[in-house]
Amino acid sequence: MEETLKYVQNQLVQAPFRLQSYVQDEQGKKYPQRNIYIKVDKYLRDFLHNPEARDRWIIIPGLRGVGKTTILAQLFLNHYQEVGQQRMLYISLDEVVNVLGSSLKDVLSAYEKIIGESFEKLTKPLFIFIDEAQYDPKWASVLKTVYDRSNKVFVACSGSSAVSLQTNPDVIRRAIFEKLFPTSFCEFLMIKDSKYPITGLKKNIKDALFASESAKEAYDKLKSFEQSVLSFWSQVDRHYIDEYLKIGTLPFAIRIKDEARVYQTITLLLDKVINQDVQSLGRFDLKTIGYIKRVLFLLTESEVLSVQNLAKTLETSVNTISSILEVLEQAELLIRVMPYGSNTKKVRKPSKYQFMSSAMRSAFLSVAGNPQIFAQQKGRLMEDIVAMTLYREFVASSRGALNHDSSKGGADFILTIAEKNIIPIEVGMGEKLGTQVRSTMKKVGSAKYGVVVCRNSLTLLEDANVIKVPLDYFLLI
Repeated sequence: MEETLKYVQNQLVQAPFRLQSYVQDEQGKKYPQRNIYIKVDKYLRDFLHNPEARDRWIIIPGLRGVGKTTILAQLFLNHYQEVGQQRMLYISLDEVVNVLGSSLKDVLSAYEKIIGESFEKLTKPLFIFIDEAQYDPKWASVLKTVYDRSNKVFVACSGSSAVSLQTNPDVIRRAIFEKLFPTSFCEFLMIKDSKYPITGLKKNIKDALFASESAKEAYDKLKSFEQSVLSFWSQVDRHYIDEYLKIGTLPFAIRIKDEARVYQTITLLLDKVINQDVQSLGRFDLKTIGYIKRVLFLLTESEVLSVQNLAKTLETSVNTISSILEVLEQAELLIRVMPYGSNTKKVRKPSKYQFMSSAMRSAFLSVAGNPQIFAQQKGRLMEDIVAMTLYREFVASSRGALNHDSSKGGADFILTIAEKNIIPIEVGMGEKLGTQVRSTMKKVGSAKYGVVVCRNSLTLLEDANVIKVPLDYFLLI
């Protein structure tokens, strides 16, 4: 307990200095605040001015490397002066468990001793920031107890995507989940070049593209924003598109100039996801853990592989491969896109797997060492970006479902919004004719209209009820 007390005392003094490197570059220039920061900061401010506020436990899950520590550090440092040293505690459970050999429960007990009052007797608000929550298997039950003991404590904690799986109904009833996704293109530009998006443009493009009644309506709306889109892109280096596809979905990678070093870091990050996050779920032995990277490598070159073929290639069982894919989906390394149609078809036909971060696919591709690989695989990386965008905007919030057309020559994605509005989507980095979308629309029958995301200019194919949307528009969502 003595060691834990010293650790907490040290954190209260040193945390503001230690966290500086997460919120600014070497020249002292502050990193921009991402979209999620605004949401979480509002919860904190509401609590600060109304300690009776109900939303006082925020959980930020997300894939490793997407910037969760930076969000916590920004929150901590932006309110540190206002709240005061003793009333704000920041800890990383990685450090607490693996270095100190302690636990979250012991740290919070030590904190109560230092402030000289129990959580039940608090008269002023207290703020606790916990990073890497997944390192203490009892983190959820400990924080639930703190939540129930006092309404004067605000908790913001982050962890790998697997933390969502370690929660129970009691936690879900009390906590607010704000998932952090890989960086959008607009967030990439903010970090890379301090270029900020035009207010309201993302919402306008998203609504036009996915909430119109026809391709003609979508086209007319998008056409009306053309000047804003042109104005934005006139200030953007177009080489940034390739950089974004390759590494830009992970914020830490944007600040590293050496691409080889970026891929080394991503490989180490993947090892942590596999050997720590996935293994923490307790479902696999070491032999099965060894298959995971090989599964990911095979999916790098082909998103659609049947479980049977994967099992045959890796000389293991279908059940093992199914379990691996399920866990990779839960850890949010992969987005599973099931075939469109009846439940029978979904079981019979193989699913399509996209990488949540295109940088992950890019890191696997870099292993081949062939400079031509990126040019050949650019279309697949763009599919990852489109899948991640649709997952973030519709699937994660339960506002839509994402499928694919499993028939030959069918659309890359079929987005279903509110269980009725069906929009087939085709993706490509070159010139596209929209043949995949047309094929799927004929088959589905009830599709509202089709969307082709491509290099073409904004084009309406009115006879086919299809709209071609340039990357210039889609990347701003």
